[in-house]
Amino acid sequence: MSSLQDDLLQEYRAERKMVYSQLEVLDPLATSLRKPAAQRLISNGALVICELLCYLLALTAIAFMVFMNKIYPFYMLNDLLYNAQSRAAFGLTDITYLNVAVYSLVTVIAILLIIVGRIVRRIRLKNNILQMAGTDIKLVVAQYLQRKAAIDAIDQRHFMELPQGNYADSVSVNDIPNAGYGA
Repeated sequence: MSSLQDDLLQEYRAERKMVYSQLEVLDPLATSLRKPAAQRLISNGALVICELLCYLLALTAIAFMVFMNKIYPFYMLNDLLYNAQSRAAFGLTDITYLNVAVYSLVTVIAILLIIVGRIVRRIRLKNNILQMAGTDIKLVVAQYLQRKAAIDAIDQRHFMELPQGNYADSVSVNDIPNAGYGA
């Protein structure tokens, strides 16, 4: 067998080994990334609704702070702050601290709702990336399966012609005897 044939045979075996190892890695990944389209749609729709709901609740909290003086239980904070008798009974600093605490609490709630909305948005975008990656990995696995089928067909067609020598990965081109050079 010539050196070219030895090299081609060595390359064929290396490619066969690489295709099989890549299929072992990618096939479970492609299987785990597969998900029915209806489930993705429901999941994506629920995430969009949750994101919008968080933003709407944050806007509601901000509107609540603006109109707090006109809403039933909270208008009493304004009355306590501007009523001389209640200021004398409770103390101006305590009433002021209570008022600031309520506004701060509503502000923190609004900020947390915005943060949750942003996190839900990030989850939704990552789900879209995973869907695209799953599609791409399925294409790669299909190409590897086609290549594996071609390699298996070559094995079956030329099984008797291929030498049965065991070429290990540690064998280099220089270790293979060259029939055209010396003995």
